[in-house]
Amino acid sequence: MIVVVIIGVLAALAVVGYRKMITSSHVTEATNMVQNIRVAQEGFHAESLQYANISQSITAYYPLASPNGQTATAWGAKCSTQCASNMDWSMLPLHVDGPVLFGYATVAGGPGVAPVPASVTVNGQSLTFPATPTADWYLVAASCDLDGQGTPNTSVYGSSFTNQVYVDEEGQ
Repeated sequence: MIVVVIIGVLAALAVVGYRKMITSSHVTEATNMVQNIRVAQEGFHAESLQYANISQSITAYYPLASPNGQTATAWGAKCSTQCASNMDWSMLPLHVDGPVLFGYATVAGGPGVAPVPASVTVNGQSLTFPATPTADWYLVAASCDLDGQGTPNTSVYGSSFTNQVYVDEEGQ
C-alpha cells in the first residue's frame, strides 16, 4: 500500500512537471515569433524607411482572432479583418516554420505619433511608451489562452523602444 501511495505522489509530480514544460514550450514559440517579427520590422524599415503598420490594433491578432491555446493555426492565410488597409503579414520578411498557437499583432507609427496603447501591464507593472516618440516606432504583441479559461492569459510584448521582450503571466 505504501508503494502505491509513493507511485501516486510521483505520478502527480510528473503530471505537474509535464504541464509546466508544455506551457514553457508554448511561451517559447511566442517569444521566438515576437523576436522574428522585430527582426522583420527592422528589415522592412531598412528597405522602406518606415515600419509596417500591419494590424488594426495591438489586440487584432493573426492568424486567430481569439487564440485559445488548443488550436494550432497555419501561418500564411490572407489577413482579413485583423489587418490595416493595404497591409498584410506577407509584407514582412518573416519566415514561420509551422502552425502557431498564439495570435500576433504589430502596429507602427512615425515621429510624434503616440503609440496606442500608451502602456501595457506586464506582471503587475506598467510598461509605458513615449507619448511623443522622436523616431519611427513599432509594437509587437502575442497573446493566447493557455489555461483554457476563455480569456487570453499569457502575452508577450516587444517594441522598437527597447531590446527586451516581456512575458506577462507565463501560463498562469
